[in-house]
Amino acid sequence: MTDSPVPLWVLIPCLLAILYLGWKRWQRKPERVLRRNRLWVLPTVLTAVILPLVYLQPHHAFHWVDRMIIITAALLGMATGFVRARATRLRYDHESGELMAGFSLSALLFLIPIGFARHISREYLGIGPSAVSHGDARAIIGSLTFVLAMVVTHRTTLYRRSRGLVPQRDGD
Repeated sequence: MTDSPVPLWVLIPCLLAILYLGWKRWQRKPERVLRRNRLWVLPTVLTAVILPLVYLQPHHAFHWVDRMIIITAALLGMATGFVRARATRLRYDHESGELMAGFSLSALLFLIPIGFARHISREYLGIGPSAVSHGDARAIIGSLTFVLAMVVTHRTTLYRRSRGLVPQRDGD
C-alpha cells in the first residue's frame, strides 16, 4: 500500500509538466505593462482592510515583546518589498509609450537571506504558521503587518523608480 493518495504514474507526469512549464517561463521572462497611475490602489485597499483587522483583533495589551514582534515583521516586510521592487526591470517602450516591468530572476539571491530571516523570526518569536492557525493574536497581527509593509514598500519603490523613466509631456 502506498502513502500517497495519488498514484505514482499520475504524479510523475504532472511533476514533469510543472518542471517543463517552469523552465519555459524561466527562459521567456515575460514583461507586463506597469501603470504608474494605478500603483496606489492595492496599498490603499490593503491598508483599509488590514488596519481595521489589526485594531479589531481581540488581544491583550501589547508588551514590549509584542511591539518588537510587530516591528520585526514590518521591517522584514519592508525589506522584502524593497528587494522585489529593485529586482524589477523597468523600461520605457518608446513605440507603444508604455512603461514595461519584468522580474529579474537573479534577484532571488537577495530574497533568500530575507526569507531565512523571516523563517527564523517566525520560529523563534513564536509567530509561525502553527501560532496563526491556533489564533495567536500577535502572530496574526505580525503576518498582516508583514504583508502590508511589503506591498506598500514594493509599490512605493516602483513608483519612485518609474518617475525618471517616463518622459514628461508639456501638459504635465
